[in-house]
Amino acid sequence: MNSICILLTDHESINESLIIKSKKKLILSKLKKIYFIGDAKNFNKIYLFHKKYQKKFEFIRIELKKKNYFQYLEKITKEGINLFKKKKIKYLINMPLNKKKYLNNRYFGFTEFYSKKIDNKNNENMLLFNNNFSVCPLTTHIQIKDVDKKITHYKIKIALNNIINFYKKIIKKKINIIVLGLNPHAGKDFNNNSKDKKIEKLIFSKFANKNNIKGPISADTAFTDTSNKVFLGMYHDQVLIPFKMKNRFNGINITIGKKFYRLSPDHGTASKLKNNKKKINNQSLIECIKFCEKY
Repeated sequence: MNSICILLTDHESINESLIIKSKKKLILSKLKKIYFIGDAKNFNKIYLFHKKYQKKFEFIRIELKKKNYFQYLEKITKEGINLFKKKKIKYLINMPLNKKKYLNNRYFGFTEFYSKKIDNKNNENMLLFNNNFSVCPLTTHIQIKDVDKKITHYKIKIALNNIINFYKKIIKKKINIIVLGLNPHAGKDFNNNSKDKKIEKLIFSKFANKNNIKGPISADTAFTDTSNKVFLGMYHDQVLIPFKMKNRFNGINITIGKKFYRLSPDHGTASKLKNNKKKINNQSLIECIKFCEKY
């Protein structure tokens, strides 16, 4: 079952250019089969390309009708999940998309949408993965003013267990987990009722002497040493800024906490670069393929 599917999402982005630029890697990959799922008309170059290598590639055609982007996304995602249920694939890769257009303001991001579609359980986490330095934002695409009330003991426990299980079952190596504080200096300047004190009590009561977990740590100095670490941050930009500054395109987005792992290149749609192929960097997509080959 060393096969995958790639969801062809946003045709107004650089998605088709990314895949065509990566076609040599796709052809020579160790993957047995790669399924492309999407609209053949809007991804015509990929459709024509797959026909030359039909032993390696299969194109499952799903039409984008009347610009109903959300319905289209639901259909291609459902088809990918069905391939997994039929034991035809191990991983799903979704290409970047315009969240506002394709999710129709119903979900914070594809991570939450995917979780809903696969098992309707709110137990997912977004992991920005690199072999040496990874990050996991506890809250994702929400406003800063809403972060504090979204941080709960339940969410932290779920996130820590998801990270532990992912590295144990998939990566199969020990990792150091650093839990960041919410407030400056991890709340040391505030009273004992601060969110950071509650995070500290949770870690010591539920995860003491288990794995290699430290925290809460002040975020302003936490990233001086990132080797062999995963940082659980309290909000999106707290961890994504250092991750992208250090790893640039050498990282991928993974939804963890599910039996069926979903991957994505760790960048946006870059629609302005659609007609400027020289500036398109396909490294993150290549890293997705390498991950599927290796694990």
